[in-house]
Amino acid sequence: MQAVTGKQAAGIGAAVGVAVALVAGSVLLGKGPARIAAKDLRDETVVAQLQNSAKPYPAELQAMLRATRANPDDLLAAKAAASALIAEGRAAGDSRLVGAASGVLQPFMKTPDVETLNLVATVRQYQHDFNGALRLLDQSIQREPGNATALLDRATIQIVLGRFDLALQDCQSLSQLARPDIGFLCQSTALLLTKNASIVRDRLQRILETPGLLDPSLTGWATGLLGEIAKLQGDIPQAKARFVEVIKADPLALRERLLLADLLLDEKSGRAVLTLLSEAPDVDGVLIRRVLAARLIGDESLARKDTTELERRFRLNLDLGLTAHAREEARYFLEIAGNPQLALARAEVNWKLQHEFEDAQLLIDCAVAAGDPSKAVPVLLWINEQSVEVASLRIPDAVRKAAQ
Repeated sequence: MQAVTGKQAAGIGAAVGVAVALVAGSVLLGKGPARIAAKDLRDETVVAQLQNSAKPYPAELQAMLRATRANPDDLLAAKAAASALIAEGRAAGDSRLVGAASGVLQPFMKTPDVETLNLVATVRQYQHDFNGALRLLDQSIQREPGNATALLDRATIQIVLGRFDLALQDCQSLSQLARPDIGFLCQSTALLLTKNASIVRDRLQRILETPGLLDPSLTGWATGLLGEIAKLQGDIPQAKARFVEVIKADPLALRERLLLADLLLDEKSGRAVLTLLSEAPDVDGVLIRRVLAARLIGDESLARKDTTELERRFRLNLDLGLTAHAREEARYFLEIAGNPQLALARAEVNWKLQHEFEDAQLLIDCAVAAGDPSKAVPVLLWINEQSVEVASLRIPDAVRKAAQ
């Protein structure tokens, strides 16, 4: 890894990879052992450690970062740079790149405006600091109750946390703000894991088939939801078709690409997975699926290369006590490293952070593999509390007996 100085961080010839923070979560100019304000930067100051990469920041983003360094008290410039960093991080699929935006905005957090609160909340969401993000969004919505961005972000976080009842409240508020399309898609997302998923599927199909009912910019969201419902209901051909549709329209749609890769892995289609992920960023989820695909086709060289990188990342996370990538760590230790005990420990950490379908299945699988099915009982409690009904969720008898 290379050290990046203040001069380079301003955008002068800096080569960056998909990790733009102190290893996993600390933020450029922000979170870390000592925060550094933009006005205090010197050309020799090390502000972050970057993975080597041939891909530089886009020129426009470099210019924005130079502007924030030249004018550290310019809130508009800081928000523009932060927004660009978040967009670039989303495109790369890496929360650590998104995290760089927090440092840019840090000097303005003493008296933040609504937009600044929303941007920093987005950063914290990507860093899996969901409670921190919710606190900021609560402040934003209290100041501006009709802030659709904050309402949607808060609903999204509640969905990730498995609090569908709370998410639906914000979705309803969105529907009342003259954006019934966004409100409906928000509600649809919150109902994916409930008995109402079939109703949502039928309505989504009708909306997509009727011109003018949905803003074209929302088509990918609606199509991806149909794919997820099909996957959860066991309709694999339909799920694959919908995910392919999303990816064709948006090659940067990483979630659908990873979901499709999992379906292909279930079919033992290793070569198809490697082709699908060939242009994807080297984030943890991509590397895990590449290792599993490489093993399927007997490509030990690729499997060994990616396994080595994953082991380096995850051991470092464990040494530093970081938790944002616990889901990927649990899957790695379960399916690749063959360490079910450590996999269960990371799955339990992950379950404290988020409650999505993948998290529920992962905790169940790890608990059973580790010979301690009682550790999966929290999933059953959550299922009862939130009325979760998912046909494809595998719950072995051993877990059900442990809950009795």
